[in-house]
Amino acid sequence: MVDRTALPIRRRRHARPQELLDAALSLFIEKGFAAARADEIAARAGVSKGTLYLYFHSKEDLLQELIAQRFSSKIAISFHVATDARASLDMLREVVATWRSALIEGDAGGIVKLLFTEARNFPVLADFWMREVITPTRLLVSKIVKHGIERAEFRAVAPNSVVDALVLPLIAACLQRHAINPHASSDGTPCGHDDLNSCFELVLEGLMDRPAERTPTPTRMTA
Repeated sequence: MVDRTALPIRRRRHARPQELLDAALSLFIEKGFAAARADEIAARAGVSKGTLYLYFHSKEDLLQELIAQRFSSKIAISFHVATDARASLDMLREVVATWRSALIEGDAGGIVKLLFTEARNFPVLADFWMREVITPTRLLVSKIVKHGIERAEFRAVAPNSVVDALVLPLIAACLQRHAINPHASSDGTPCGHDDLNSCFELVLEGLMDRPAERTPTPTRMTA
């Protein structure tokens, strides 16, 4: 006979890694990465410090897993969908929407703030960010841009310039939200939703390959 009283315990154990990650994220954003202690993370998750170390070896492991969970899995938009039936412009819009959802509309933006403020003290985190998030994004966008150029959807441009033009405004808006807005006395909010949309559309429209309209040659009158 199945001991059903053990089922909730098994479910609880299965859920513990995510509970620890959620607790770590809230504490990292609240106190900063360096100030957050392992015992505080464990206490917020409702477990002992020893239990935390059964799943994660260090705070760095926790943050790396948070980065992978909040970013790596979300930006993995498969390029095999780049078929003739799908416009390259639509694929770029999907990348932008995915990043905006993660950085601006979700809580993952707090991780970006942590990375920028803690990278000097924990360079391994900066390396992880570049390897697991920025590099895959750069490769993905570059493939889409090259694909669009080959199909004459985009004009010939440097793919890396497109990456910077799309991603950097998102990171700036993320830092504004998580690092500046909580402490600013002004009600003004630079890099708002409408501003970002205008910025992205300006970049995307600039990619389009539109031959210049030719001025009709005047018809010469014959005698």
